[in-house]
Amino acid sequence: AAMAGASVTSVIAAALSVVPMDSWTARSLRRAVVAAQRVQPDPLTRERTVRSAVVIGGYPWTDLAPEAVALAFGAFAAARGDFRTAVLTAVNMGRDADTTAAVAGALAGASGGLAAIPEEWATAIAPVTGSCLPSMRGYHILDIADLLTPDGDS
Repeated sequence: AAMAGASVTSVIAAALSVVPMDSWTARSLRRAVVAAQRVQPDPLTRERTVRSAVVIGGYPWTDLAPEAVALAFGAFAAARGDFRTAVLTAVNMGRDADTTAAVAGALAGASGGLAAIPEEWATAIAPVTGSCLPSMRGYHILDIADLLTPDGDS
């Protein structure tokens, strides 16, 4: 949905359509998005509102998929799809910040395309080392994006 140019709301609806309605993930995602859509006086309050809607207080583990998915979608919703804001919002909420920022950035990047990524961030990316996916070794991330998009529209 994001790569097809859908709105933030439609991207969220598409995600929810494939997650079991009564699952922990779906419930957390819905809470995060509702919190993200509330009008807040500043970004810090918005981040805290999303985080407190999702995070189970006192639970020590930060690498929970239902929580990470919800925080990522909450950051994406709070940022209204803006790439930089989505990534920074996800990072600032803490917890499994590398995962939530990667997912929020993937959503916002898929929605906005290459132009959405701040140039100073894009130029800092080097070719893939292939440590996780050896077949991708030596490819630049933009080459991989071209492989994933129709007609090379990255």
